[in-house]
Amino acid sequence: MAFEKWSSLPAVTSDLGLKALRAIRTMGYEACRSFRRYCGLPKMTPDCALKTILLLNRFDDAQNRAAQGLFAVAGMNAVQALDSLGIIARVHDHQARAAGAFAGVAGMNVGMLDDALPLIRQMSRDDAWNAGTLFLSPAMTREEAWFWLVAYFANPPAVREKQFFHSLGPERRMTLLRAFYDGGEELVWRINNLHAITDRFGFEISAAELSRYSAKQLQKRFEQLSPQIRFGFGSRFYPLLATGRKGGMIAVLRRATAADRVETARNLTSTNIYALLAQGSELYDSSFRDILAPILRQSIEKRFSGNLLEFLHAADPGNLLVSSFIVSLAQKGKLTAFFPENNREQEQILDLVALSAFKDENSIILFSATFMHLLEVLDQPARTFLIRKMSQEADSGSSGFTRLISVILQYYMREYPQLLSVEARSIIDRLIVRHGAVDLYKYLDTPFAQWKKDGRLGSISVFHADDDGRRSFASFLTMLLESGYRLRLSEQFTVVPLSAKIRQAAGKLIRYAQLHPAKGLPLLFNGMQRNHFCVTLVRRIDGLTISQAASVYSDEKNQELLIERFILGGTEMFAQRGHSYWRSEQITKPLNVLMKEGRLSKKDLAAKQRFLSLGSCGGVKAYTRLSEMFLGHVDILATIGTGLAAINDPYNKNLFEVIARNPSTLSWQDISRKSAFIFKGDHGRDYLQPGTLPAILHKILNEERKSQADGIPGEKAAGSAGDPMG
Repeated sequence: MAFEKWSSLPAVTSDLGLKALRAIRTMGYEACRSFRRYCGLPKMTPDCALKTILLLNRFDDAQNRAAQGLFAVAGMNAVQALDSLGIIARVHDHQARAAGAFAGVAGMNVGMLDDALPLIRQMSRDDAWNAGTLFLSPAMTREEAWFWLVAYFANPPAVREKQFFHSLGPERRMTLLRAFYDGGEELVWRINNLHAITDRFGFEISAAELSRYSAKQLQKRFEQLSPQIRFGFGSRFYPLLATGRKGGMIAVLRRATAADRVETARNLTSTNIYALLAQGSELYDSSFRDILAPILRQSIEKRFSGNLLEFLHAADPGNLLVSSFIVSLAQKGKLTAFFPENNREQEQILDLVALSAFKDENSIILFSATFMHLLEVLDQPARTFLIRKMSQEADSGSSGFTRLISVILQYYMREYPQLLSVEARSIIDRLIVRHGAVDLYKYLDTPFAQWKKDGRLGSISVFHADDDGRRSFASFLTMLLESGYRLRLSEQFTVVPLSAKIRQAAGKLIRYAQLHPAKGLPLLFNGMQRNHFCVTLVRRIDGLTISQAASVYSDEKNQELLIERFILGGTEMFAQRGHSYWRSEQITKPLNVLMKEGRLSKKDLAAKQRFLSLGSCGGVKAYTRLSEMFLGHVDILATIGTGLAAINDPYNKNLFEVIARNPSTLSWQDISRKSAFIFKGDHGRDYLQPGTLPAILHKILNEERKSQADGIPGEKAAGSAGDPMG
């Protein structure tokens, strides 16, 4: 299509056409898209277009997407576009994203864009990311985009801090706060990754690997740090570089990386930090507790004399993130550092929490997942106040989620009465009388009878080819082998044809790993990574065959085939192992592709209630998204804190074994009791098991959506009066 677009230009000759064919063949996908748009500009000539191919090929994807945005601006001609490309060639990826977003604002014109590009090029990485997210806001106008660029982002952080609280009106404050939150994932990633010297995927580079780096490689790592840090540590790093003292260079690089983490946070405004802390479990504990929370605490102390309530009113006038922020502080053990001692101020903050928590489904589910942490931190009078506030919210019906709030209170009344005062329990009892009790047992039903029909229980665990993946693979398979499982080649999940030679080599690796796990499993992992075969570990228990398959992620196409076989083959469990950043590659991307291409249908997803075990760190947002992707036909084990192999390994093994040894009538509550030994300790509290409150709320919401689609009022569908769970 790029050639066809170019060949439609006037004065194209056959000689030039041959030259164009050769040049266009060198272009990647995004460069081709840029070239097609470029060829459509006024005043374009065939020769001028071809001369730009070299430049477009040098652009990375972000720069090419920015170029595409520029070419789409009304009134842009070939001469103006070429001038703009000179600036795009000198911007980094986040600046390119901001430039493309600015160009895409409704009504953008060439003059304003030309004035904006030099300013965008001066932005720091983090400012450019935030600005790009802001420019992408659906309601963004050309005038507002220019205001934010010139009157806000052009100022240094200290000026912006004052400006936010003194110059911006409530509406603009909320617009910016929403952008900080929506774009928070990138900054969370950046701050998390500075916890150590890490690779581009966020994994710590081991001391042994660093020792193998050349001096030039260490220099490259150092020069990826922020300019302020390079300036501050350069006087120590570069003399060591000049003399080739790698040990000293590594030591300085470690200290500089730690300093860059703090510097990155200090360069953010307090409102930006507030929005990041509201992300909660997306942040590493050290990022949350040791970096961002103390810096925000200092800022509130300085600007608001330590008064959290005043800060919340000023920073979040629309109560967008108050609940997420407060419950995240409680979950991470930092609420007492912020919370006022004054009872009246506590109640006012809890008023804001209620307003924020019950504004939509996602905020309610996040609140439910961390509600216990909040109750445990609050004094009894404050707990009772919050319970009363929730009861009033349910009675008013103003939030539209009366039943969900009632279920939260009913659940805590039955499961954790020790956290509630006599008065609080009385409030909940009266609420149940007024609205009726929801039969929570129906949401604890399990699909085990369906699972056991064919005499098999199957799982596929996917590991990534990194240090974390290798460790998880070895620990899980060792546990299974020590429990009597037999290692075999998995025909179902080996998605590429194996030659006789590779099949024979795989067999040798499998037999050796069975006999000598400590030495054999690392070799098996390498073989699976290299030759793309999968293994399974099999054991029969009480007449059922349990098959625990294991795969090493290879590429997008193979993962699509694996997910396709998981769904269509009727396998019960999918275990995503490794870092949360791999969740997209392992589950969401391939599933999206399969659905878009029609290789899977909604009927396929609804044919079976499946189980997802999310071994990585993560949050309620990921939990909710996966539940929605599987159309609610999934039960999930997830963590809102740190994922641990010490929990994931035994749970994934124990689940099938408990199912095999017990009647199919087991509920998720029964499974929870039989798995209690796994979750002892602080980290176990952050796991969300099937049958816990967030899982119940998800099922109620799915039930309501289905009923509404069928024309049945949602309130009736969400539950019925009767005996509550007890």
